[in-house]
Amino acid sequence: MATRSSAKAKSDMEINAEHAAEAVKEVARRIRETSQAVRGSVKTFKDSGAIIEMAEATRDAALAARDSTRDVRDTVKEVERSGVVSDTAAAMDETIDAVAETAKAGEHTANQVPKAAPKTTKMVKRGVSQARKTIKKQVPRVKRNVAVLQKRAKSIAKSVAEKTALAE
Repeated sequence: MATRSSAKAKSDMEINAEHAAEAVKEVARRIRETSQAVRGSVKTFKDSGAIIEMAEATRDAALAARDSTRDVRDTVKEVERSGVVSDTAAAMDETIDAVAETAKAGEHTANQVPKAAPKTTKMVKRGVSQARKTIKKQVPRVKRNVAVLQKRAKSIAKSVAEKTALAE
C-alpha cells in the first residue's frame, strides 16, 4: 500500500507541476499582451497631441491665474492709495456726530414746545425720547462696524500683498 500512495502522490505532483507551468505561461502571455496594449496607448496619446495640449492648457491656466492675481493686487493698492475706505469711515463718523447734534437740537426744540404749544408737548417728548433711544442704540453698533470695516480692509490689503509677493 505504501507504494501505491507514493505513486499517486508522484502523479499528483506531476499534474501540479504541469498546472504551475501552464499558469506561468499564461501569466507571461498576459504580460506581453498588456505591454503591447500600453505601448499602443502611449503611441496613441503621443500621436493625438493630447499630452502637448494638456501641457499648453495648464500653462494658459497658470498665466491667467498670475495675471488675475496681479490685477487684484493692483486694484487693492489703488483702493488703499485712494483712501476710499478711510474716507468712508470718516464720513460714517461725521454722520454719527451729525445725528447726535440733531438729537440735541431736537431736545432743545422739544423743551421750547411746551411754552408755545402745550397740547403737543407730550407728542414731541415721546418723539425725542424715541429718537434718543434709537440713536443711543445705533451709535455703538455703527462705530463697531466702522472699526470692523477698517480692520477688514487692512487685512485684505495685507493678504493680497503677501499673495502677490509670493506669486512674483
